[in-house]
Amino acid sequence: MKQFRIAIIEDDTDYSSFLDSCLKKYGSEKEFSFDTKIYSKAESFLDDYKKAFDIVFMDVDLGKGFLNGMEAAKKLRLIDNTVLLFFVTNMPQYAPEGYGVDALDYCLKPISYSNLSVKLDKAMRLLESRKGQPVKVKDKRGTHILSSTDIMYIEVMGHDLIFHTVNGIIDSYGGLSERETELSGCDFARCSASVLVNLSYVSGLYGDEIKVDTDMIKIGRSKKKSFLEQLNLYLGG
Repeated sequence: MKQFRIAIIEDDTDYSSFLDSCLKKYGSEKEFSFDTKIYSKAESFLDDYKKAFDIVFMDVDLGKGFLNGMEAAKKLRLIDNTVLLFFVTNMPQYAPEGYGVDALDYCLKPISYSNLSVKLDKAMRLLESRKGQPVKVKDKRGTHILSSTDIMYIEVMGHDLIFHTVNGIIDSYGGLSERETELSGCDFARCSASVLVNLSYVSGLYGDEIKVDTDMIKIGRSKKKSFLEQLNLYLGG
């Protein structure tokens, strides 16, 4: 069964519970599994954000004195420009502003399951089109089956091959060149002789370094030109 990871940012517990129940019903009907995490405030959602979610449902109005959903979405897009974003609101006038943060759609309150399921159909089609390829990674415990989209970067450290993933680090072995060949066509690029990066996780470029998740990684001199060309091509020129 396919599993998707969902974040719900909603300060109204009735609505967050309703959305969660709708997702469970949709998953049961479509034979999907949803791993849902609920946040009452945008601050707690953003504090330790990693690119571990497939879909985010963001309430626009999160209470006076707290970061609202639109501002939170702008901050989210600085660190993740690919996660699918739905706004949840009773104020349709926010719709034009939502296009500025590439929101997929709006869920207007009161939400109905039939309307939400149509929006989820669209989201599932998009996620299916982005689906990564399976990658086998062996460590001392056995063999992990990862999706290429969950690998942030791979680095050589001594005789080990370290996989930095959205779910943690896996200490493996093997050659980086073989992994580069295996992942060709999956938006990976060498930024140095010892590091292979998933370009979708690059969130900043600072001189001779890139930021991937919370890590700063040096760009090797011999790889700099080709890496920046690949990054620019990935970002659309």
